[in-house]
Amino acid sequence: MPRNAEEVELLLREHGLSLTPQRRAIVRRLTEHGGHWSAAEVLDRVTGEFPMASRATVYSTLALLRDLGVLVAVPAPGGELRFDANSEPHQHFVCLRCGEFEDIPDGWFPVSRSAKAAPTFEVERFRVVAEGVCRACLRIPERARS
Repeated sequence: MPRNAEEVELLLREHGLSLTPQRRAIVRRLTEHGGHWSAAEVLDRVTGEFPMASRATVYSTLALLRDLGVLVAVPAPGGELRFDANSEPHQHFVCLRCGEFEDIPDGWFPVSRSAKAAPTFEVERFRVVAEGVCRACLRIPERARS
C-alpha cells in the first residue's frame, strides 16, 4: 500500500489517471499531514491553495483513493466519514465530546481471526472504532463544558 505522495501519484498514473494540481494537492494533504480528515476539511484546505477546486473534485478523489486502498474511510459519530492515509494495521478511537480521532495500534483489541471463532468465513481485516472521552476532555470539569 502506498505510504507517501510519490507512491500514490505513481499508483494513479499506473491506473491511467491524470494528476491534476487539485488531485495532487489532495494526495499531498492526506499523505504528508496525516490525521483523520473529513471531506469538508480536505475541501477547505485544497480550495485555500486552489480556489477553483470543486467539491465534486475533492469528493470523487477521496472516493477514488479509498477504492484504490490508499485511504481508509472511518465512520465518525453522526455518520460523517474521516479519511485516514495510515496504511499500518490499526484501529481508531474517537472522542464523543471534542470529535478528535486517535490511532490505536493493531492488537490492542483482542479479536480472534481463527477458524474456530468464525467457521463460516475467513476474516481478512476488521475495523474497530472505539468511542469515549479523550484524556484532554476528561481533564475539563463537567461544569466548565456547559
